[in-house]
Amino acid sequence: MTVPRPMLLVAEREIRQRVRSRAYQVITLLFAVVLAAVAALPALFADREPEVQIAPNPGVVGVVGEVDEAVLAGLVATLGSSPELVEISDEDEAARALEAGEVTLVVAEGGARLLAAGAAGPFGSPVPPGVPETVGLAREMAASGIDPGQVETLLAAPPVPVEVVVTGSGVDPVTAEGRFAVAYAGSLVLYFVLVFFANLIVTGVIEEKGSRVVELLLPAVPARQLMGGKVLGLGAVGTLQAAAMLTPALIVLQVTGDDRLPPGIGTAFVAVLVAFVLGYGLYAGVTAGLASLVSRVEDSQVALFPLYALLVAAFTTSFPVLSAPDGTLARIVTFVPFTAPFVVPARIVLVDLPLWQAGIAALGVIATAVLLTLLAARLYEGAILRAGARVRLGAAWRGARE
Repeated sequence: MTVPRPMLLVAEREIRQRVRSRAYQVITLLFAVVLAAVAALPALFADREPEVQIAPNPGVVGVVGEVDEAVLAGLVATLGSSPELVEISDEDEAARALEAGEVTLVVAEGGARLLAAGAAGPFGSPVPPGVPETVGLAREMAASGIDPGQVETLLAAPPVPVEVVVTGSGVDPVTAEGRFAVAYAGSLVLYFVLVFFANLIVTGVIEEKGSRVVELLLPAVPARQLMGGKVLGLGAVGTLQAAAMLTPALIVLQVTGDDRLPPGIGTAFVAVLVAFVLGYGLYAGVTAGLASLVSRVEDSQVALFPLYALLVAAFTTSFPVLSAPDGTLARIVTFVPFTAPFVVPARIVLVDLPLWQAGIAALGVIATAVLLTLLAARLYEGAILRAGARVRLGAAWRGARE
């Protein structure tokens, strides 16, 4: 099907006007730099040894009364060294010693209680993590008849290694982290770009309507072709912007990639761009049609609230899909036109979505986009010349004032 020349001229005007905009250039550059920097972070920190947080060593431990050898063995196992023990007559003396800093921990009642100095509140205790639990466990082990000499050995046993295996999600555990990051970033970028260009459409339609520019254009360009050209031009600008924002990050990932990068990241990049084109086509026409009902930007929030609510709900649906990309919900929303642009790219990255499912989802989005755009074009045609109060849907549909 040949695109009418007036529509192409309107699209060319939109492309030229938006691409030359300083705001467009700054936003594109800023997002491209931020995404590239985020993509480079794993490589920058890959060779660094993780910082080990070492709990403060009490060093000097006060003892009130007799202390079971098992308790001392538990302290050694937790602290990694034998503390210096200082005998203290009672708990009042222990409080004074703690306040003066002579000791940093006091074992009372044979290990049944631990005393430590600190400010009031949940973060005041200087007791190293694990000491209360280990001391309690050591007391129970001693009570069960285990030789105190074995307590330290048992408590110092190394943890059992954990090996991640493939779960019901079907995501490869080796590349799961990278796949999730790519899928989440793709959905997030797609959402923000769609919202950004929906706002551009709203602003453009209302500005032309308020400035009466549209009255000069309509004699030469039919209303439907004017709306189609605007939507087509901004769609081309949006695709260019999305590619410009994602390409530097993709290059950084390919150059500095490691084993965590998912296979087929280029496919994911293409999938996000295709999803933007489909999602934009789905929402853009309706946005233009609804924006033509109002003459002020302040009034557009009410007119477009149902559409924005639908867009947010569709984006939110991608979150449970990220957690269970091969679950029942993910399979269902793949074929729902309004959620497919967000869900399909994520599933392509996470579970290697079959081509036939992606194809059916795309056809559903295209069919719905065509239908909604035709309906929106009629609203646009009936409301674009009506300034002032908000035009009702029925009046715009009939093309006459109520």
